[in-house]
Amino acid sequence: MDTPNSIFNKWVPHNIVISVLLIALLPHLMILMMFNMNSTFTASFLDLEVDDIQFLFSLGYGMFVCGLFLHIRFFHYFNIRNYLLLMTMLNIVILFIMTLSINTQLLLVLRIIQGPIAIFEGCILYPILIHSIKGKNSRLITYSFLYGFMLTGDKFTTSIVKFAIENYNQNMILYTIIVLHVVALLIYVFFLNHNRMFPKVPLYQLNLPGVFLMMITLTSGAFVLVYGKKNYWFESPYIVGAFIICIVCAGLFILQQVTSKRPIYHFEVLKSKRVIAGVIMFFMFYLLRSSMSNIYQVMSVVWKWPWEYVLNIQYFNVAGSILGLFSAYQMVKRNVDFLTIFLIGFIILSSSMLYFSYIFLPDTKVEYVTPALFLEGVGQGVLFTPLVLYMLSSAKPEVYASVLQTGTAIRFWTTTIGYSLLQNGLLYLTTKHQFYMTTNFDQSNSVYQNQFEALFSKNSITHLSDESTSLTVGTLKDKLANQALLISNIEIFRILFAIGFTVVIAIIIYKLYRFFISHKYTT
Repeated sequence: MDTPNSIFNKWVPHNIVISVLLIALLPHLMILMMFNMNSTFTASFLDLEVDDIQFLFSLGYGMFVCGLFLHIRFFHYFNIRNYLLLMTMLNIVILFIMTLSINTQLLLVLRIIQGPIAIFEGCILYPILIHSIKGKNSRLITYSFLYGFMLTGDKFTTSIVKFAIENYNQNMILYTIIVLHVVALLIYVFFLNHNRMFPKVPLYQLNLPGVFLMMITLTSGAFVLVYGKKNYWFESPYIVGAFIICIVCAGLFILQQVTSKRPIYHFEVLKSKRVIAGVIMFFMFYLLRSSMSNIYQVMSVVWKWPWEYVLNIQYFNVAGSILGLFSAYQMVKRNVDFLTIFLIGFIILSSSMLYFSYIFLPDTKVEYVTPALFLEGVGQGVLFTPLVLYMLSSAKPEVYASVLQTGTAIRFWTTTIGYSLLQNGLLYLTTKHQFYMTTNFDQSNSVYQNQFEALFSKNSITHLSDESTSLTVGTLKDKLANQALLISNIEIFRILFAIGFTVVIAIIIYKLYRFFISHKYTT
């Protein structure tokens, strides 16, 4: 490439640059997907606690947020080649150590270190990719690709994990990512030169105390939200302590940033109406999207579908997401009003919530589930990229990084809060319905008598009388628990539909308000 200040060597043809960058992005995207996998589904085939998986994911994603505070300074200090080589080699070392240890505490520490390093890789490559794609839609194309992979990549990653577990072990996925990093390392060594994209800025006043405070805030907040239910919330001294630490550190972070001469986060971005509206819609979006954990739980617990079978069904959701992403790309490209896109997206997403509420039957068919999965995928595909662009479009150049940090932080909090809300809501409703249903465990109830006698007769063929009674009661209790779970999910998904429909109404009202205001001033 002969472009002045190009970071690629002169012998590299321009027509292969984008392909080379996409190959180099693969290991970063693989790690990113490891933090976006569905915790309920992942725990089901890894035989781990759902809360532990979710906390691990939240911890890594929280470190992404912290990493963004440092990336801008590193990006202006190191040249691109050295920066990428350093981050890639560190990732290889961390991944290799992960393959050698099963110690949970060590893995948590490695996750904390890996979070910023993983995000650094992507944050370096995305601007280069945008710059390499010629045309006015380069940013839209890059963001659509990135967020499309974030929406769908967890399914592909889960398939790879499944293949590794069935044929090798869980370390094989880490070895695969290491190999991809080695390939990326070779690309950086042979394809890149030492040119800079920006003038060098000395690495001073990094405001590390602010980064440290944010790290503690996110970690303690995630601990409260993920483990609160398990520890009976504020009855546990651990939850109380973590909550106090979260609040105190958050307050200190705000105070430190407001009084700092060189803040790492500019709070004036929150004065933008678009940013605030985007934050609210992102929260609603992720709350609705978090419901997929409940779907996979019902598939596993009630419908008894094998996880290999569930894995294949997920690709209906992938197909819907791809269609939604393509539709969003076309609408943004044609300058369709963002509010119109959000209206379409939330109508589709809330409709999928209503659809799901009608298929929670004791024994449902795949043909009933797949359209709902596809519809949910379309809705999230339509919304994701436009929401990000909507927030960024109002940002001034000097606070652009803060808007990106806001978006990443919102994804962290909404994902974790959504998980917590749905898990606790499901526990409350299931417990309530099970309590009321136990009234049917009465000898005078004809339905109970008929089911008990039928099951007892079946069990008594192969078991003694006492064992038959115990097995029969246990089977009836399992049926009761499953029925309570189904009814609870019906209520939850109808509440989610109401939330989504409320967002739709709010968007319509705002569009009408904006129309009348503009019409008033034009007349």
